Amino acid sequence: MKRSLAGCLAVVLAASGSVAGAGPAQAVVGQECVGTWAVTYDPPITNTPQLVSATLTGVFPLCTDLVAFNGHYTQSFTDTVSCTTLLTAGAASRTYHWGNPAAAPSTFTYNWTVSVAGGQAVITNTGLITSGRFAPGSAVQLTTLATPDVVQCAGSGITTLTRPTTLTILPTT
Repeated sequence: MKRSLAGCLAVVLAASGSVAGAGPAQAVVGQECVGTWAVTYDPPITNTPQLVSATLTGVFPLCTDLVAFNGHYTQSFTDTVSCTTLLTAGAASRTYHWGNPAAAPSTFTYNWTVSVAGGQAVITNTGLITSGRFAPGSAVQLTTLATPDVVQCAGSGITTLTRPTTLTILPTT
């Protein structure tokens, strides 16, 4: 049975609670995306903290906005990290590029925090969409990283970590 894109998005919207009439207590969502977050480290991270160059790539194959229905971003940074400290807190900006040229890229200026619980690092990016589609708006991107392989960390190190991520953009009223 074939489903239309609009039908699939309606299912996603309904499941996420983003449909109109969901109730006055819920914020109106401008965009919700699910995808993957991948970071590549150079040199590889080990158990010893060291300054590394990293490239962060995010891919969102499915988003709820009918115009900006998918997206991606790439961001480079340097940080002192190890297998036990995957990222330190800070501030930055990135630009989400939407798969449809009719949707202007969205610049996200944010602060991030890292909390560690149960062997996982939860990275929370919280900030504002300052330009492009969805501006002005507030946004949150969440990623949970599992603790890297201890044997690899003790040896040659970890070059790449990949995990699921979610992005939620709320319009400012």
